[in-house]
Amino acid sequence: MTQIVWFKRDLRLQDHSALWHAAQSGTVLALYIFEPDYWQLDDTSQRQWAFTREALIDLNQQLKRLGGELICMSGDAVLRFNKLTEVLNIQGIHSHEETGNLWTFSRDLKLKKLLKKSNIPWTEYPQNGVRRPNRNRDDWASHWNQWMTQTQYPIPDHINFLTLDRNENFLKPEQLPERISCQLPSVQQPQKGGREEGVKILSDFLNQRGEYYRGSISSPLTAENGCSRLSPYLAVGCIGMRELVQAVRNRRRAAEGRWKASLSAFESRLWWHCHFIQKLEDQPDMEIQNLHPLTEQLNRPFDEEKFEAWKTGNTGWPMVDASMRYLIANGWVNFRMRAMLISIASYPLALPWQPVSRYLASLFTDYEPGIHYPQVQMQAGTTGINIPRMYNPILQAQRLDAKGLFVRRWVPELQHVSDQWIFEPWLMPRAIQENSHCIIGEDYPAPLVDFAAATRRARADLKSVRDSEFFTTAQVIGEKHGSRKRNSSRRMTGKKKARDAGQMTLF
Repeated sequence: MTQIVWFKRDLRLQDHSALWHAAQSGTVLALYIFEPDYWQLDDTSQRQWAFTREALIDLNQQLKRLGGELICMSGDAVLRFNKLTEVLNIQGIHSHEETGNLWTFSRDLKLKKLLKKSNIPWTEYPQNGVRRPNRNRDDWASHWNQWMTQTQYPIPDHINFLTLDRNENFLKPEQLPERISCQLPSVQQPQKGGREEGVKILSDFLNQRGEYYRGSISSPLTAENGCSRLSPYLAVGCIGMRELVQAVRNRRRAAEGRWKASLSAFESRLWWHCHFIQKLEDQPDMEIQNLHPLTEQLNRPFDEEKFEAWKTGNTGWPMVDASMRYLIANGWVNFRMRAMLISIASYPLALPWQPVSRYLASLFTDYEPGIHYPQVQMQAGTTGINIPRMYNPILQAQRLDAKGLFVRRWVPELQHVSDQWIFEPWLMPRAIQENSHCIIGEDYPAPLVDFAAATRRARADLKSVRDSEFFTTAQVIGEKHGSRKRNSSRRMTGKKKARDAGQMTLF
C-alpha cells in the first residue's frame, strides 16, 4: 500500500510532518508535480522557478542519502494524480497545508473532489503556525507560540521507499525544464536554492550578520547584508518556520546587548510573517478583491503610461526608480522599499493595486502570497483597518540614502549630479543639467506627476469613502483579520482606527 508525500512548498526533510506520518504508515512515494500552467501565471516567474528547481535537486540529494529519490511529474496535478490512482494502490496522500494564490486554491479544491470520489484520504498538516480553519483571532497569538514550541518532527530513521522506473512520466528534478519564461531579465546575483544553502545563510545570520539586524533593515544600503536573507528559503520550505523560530530562540538565550535585541526583533517579524499568511488563508479572494468593499470607489483607473514608467523604474523620482531597478536586477529588495513602491503606485500615480501586485509578485524570488497580497492592500489603503501611508520618495531618500550612493549606483543617469540635486534633479537649472550630463526629459525623466498635488488628491479620495458605513464595515474586518498583539482594531470607535503593527519590516 503506497503513501504519497506530495512536496509543494516544503522542500526539506527536517520537521516534515507529512513525510514522518507517511513513513509510519507504509511504502512512501516522494512526489513533486511541475505544473506548467501555474508557472505561466502573471504572479510567477523564471526567477522563482530557478530557485525552486535548485531546491528540488537539493531535496533529491537528501532523499538519496536515505535510500530514496524524488519522483517528478509534469502537467496538471489533478490529471497526474488521476493517472497515479490507475497504476498504484494508493492508501493515502500526505502534504503540508498550502496558503497559495487563487490558482493553487482552486487546484486543491478540484483534487479534493477527485480523491473523495476515489476514496483516497488526503491529510494536510500545518507547517507555519497558520490555523485552518481559524475560527477566532483572539487566541491566535497563543496558538502560534504553542505550535512553535512543539517538538520538531525528526527525519524518520527508516523509510520504505517505492521504486519506480524512470520514463517520460516519472522524471528526475534535473529533467524538469530549466527555463519557463523570458519575460523578466535574469537575476544578476541570484540566491541559490536548496536546504544546504539555506542552512549556511541561517548560520551566518545567527552567528555573524544578525547582530546589527535591528537598525539596518530600513535602508537599502545596509539591508542587503543586515536582513536575514532567508525569505526565499521560507517561501519554498527549505527551512521550516518552527525550525527557524526555535533556532533563533536557542541563539538568543546566550545572547546579550545588541545581539539579544536584534534576535528579539527578528522573531517578532516571524510572528508577523505568519499573521499575514493567516489573513490570506482566511480570505483567499484578497488576491483580487479589495478587503474593504467601499474602497472600490477610489478613483484609480489603470494608466498604461504611468504603469510602464513605474514598472521599469522611470518615474522621475530617483529613490523609487533605484529601488525598482534594484529589485528587477536582484529579485529582492528590503521591505521599506517594497512598501514605498506600492505606496507610490497607489497614491500619487493612482494605479489600481491588482496589476501592481501581480507585477511585483513576479519580481520577488521570495514571493509568498500570504504576505504579499495582504501587504499590498495595506500599503494601497484598501484594508480599511490600517492607517494609509503615503511614502514621500524625497524624504525617504534623504533619510535612507543621505549621500545618494544607492541612487547613483542604480540610476546611473544621475551619477554626475551633485548631492544638492540628486533627489530632486528636475529642479536643476539647465546649465547645471548640462554640466551634470543629465538633461531632464532626455537623459532622465521628470516626475510623472506633482507629488504634493497628487497626494492631496489621494487623501481627498480616501476621505470621500470614509463615512459611518465605512467604519462599521472596518470593525467587522478588524474582528476577522486584525492583530491582537497590540491595540486591536476591535477597539476602534468612531473614525479612530488602530495602527496595525504589521507596518514594519518583515524580513
